[in-house]
Amino acid sequence: MRLLLLALLALPGLAQATPRMSLTAGTPCAACHVNPSGGEGRSELGFGAMHRVGVVTWDQLGLQAFHDVNSNTWLDGAVGFGVDLRMQGARLGRPELVDTDTGTKTEVPDYTWFPMQAQPYLTVKPAAGLTLYGTFLAGPGTLRDGKICDPVFQGMSCYGAQAIYEPGGVAPTVRAGVFQPSIGVRNDDHTLLIRGDAAARRVPIIAPGYAEAGAEVAWQPVQWVRLEAGGFHTGNLDKALNDGNETAELWPVAYQARVTFQPLLELGGGPPPAEADEFGDDFGAPSEPAHPFVINTWLGASAFGSGDFLMINAFLGLGIHEGLSLLSELSLSQRTIEYETLNGVVGLSYAPWAWIAASARAERARTTTATAEITTVQYVAGLELFVVPGLEVRPEYRLVETDDYRFGQATLQVHLFY
Repeated sequence: MRLLLLALLALPGLAQATPRMSLTAGTPCAACHVNPSGGEGRSELGFGAMHRVGVVTWDQLGLQAFHDVNSNTWLDGAVGFGVDLRMQGARLGRPELVDTDTGTKTEVPDYTWFPMQAQPYLTVKPAAGLTLYGTFLAGPGTLRDGKICDPVFQGMSCYGAQAIYEPGGVAPTVRAGVFQPSIGVRNDDHTLLIRGDAAARRVPIIAPGYAEAGAEVAWQPVQWVRLEAGGFHTGNLDKALNDGNETAELWPVAYQARVTFQPLLELGGGPPPAEADEFGDDFGAPSEPAHPFVINTWLGASAFGSGDFLMINAFLGLGIHEGLSLLSELSLSQRTIEYETLNGVVGLSYAPWAWIAASARAERARTTTATAEITTVQYVAGLELFVVPGLEVRPEYRLVETDDYRFGQATLQVHLFY
């Protein structure tokens, strides 16, 4: 368990894949995921968007029948299934200075492979507008010594289950169960510092797989505006913040609110000029309208708190249909007047084709306590390469700088999904 814990905290996962795709496509995360806040199980649209994306596709491998599958649902869309499996190769831990007969030298951890995620999803739609959704997040000790639930981080939930009711039109969507509140931008990278704590890197404030019992209402009066608000139990939040060290007094219930604006900006374009050319005719004049330059945007903020604890996130994203996207987020949290975090990330991605994308990001996390100020900085650059549909490999290089050490290394992640 300790090995996997270090891996998830010190090494890169899938960096900003969902936000990148959403920004360049100009659609909200909920368009491709069953979960309204994004992430986890894929909808039919999300399945179809990636089922034929790869350097080599299934029909080119002689698997035409599988290539022609158009949905991840059965029984006329009433039942859906999905899964995410990830593993990674990297050097776990931190470099150490050791004394030798000739002086001191730096020793780095050995390269090793370890599992990062094993998570199935099940969707059932028993009636119009009603969706039942469930997921199980396996841990390193799951199914060993009689264990069913084995969370890696304090605050994680081994399962999620929610009922989602969408009446249609502009009426609000309501969901209730055990799920992650809508907080900032939901990334798929387990190692982003935006929700972490530089003073306790092994205990992120909002852990991957964090979920609480609660309910949330979402209202989208127009396509580019979304409002969400909810109330949640604080059992897992208390474990994340106060495990072994009481730093925040929480209420039994937490509040959550998020507002997101996604306007589409069009620059230029318009009908062809009506005037004739210098010879008095229209020979050579453009016959088709000029296409505008389209920019998809994200702009929003969220608040999540209970008692002494409050986390405020603000985010801004820009994307164009040619595959370029920029995403930034800032997070400020306070447990007491003597314990604050201020984290930020800026990431840039470019996807010249659907099956490959290059990305880079810079992150900074700062924690201020009554006795110290701790800072961690990360720089990550890598590729997302979809070898065949449903199989992604991600080579990355990461440089981590803390108050105690500086360590750079190359890693490789393998992601299987359906």
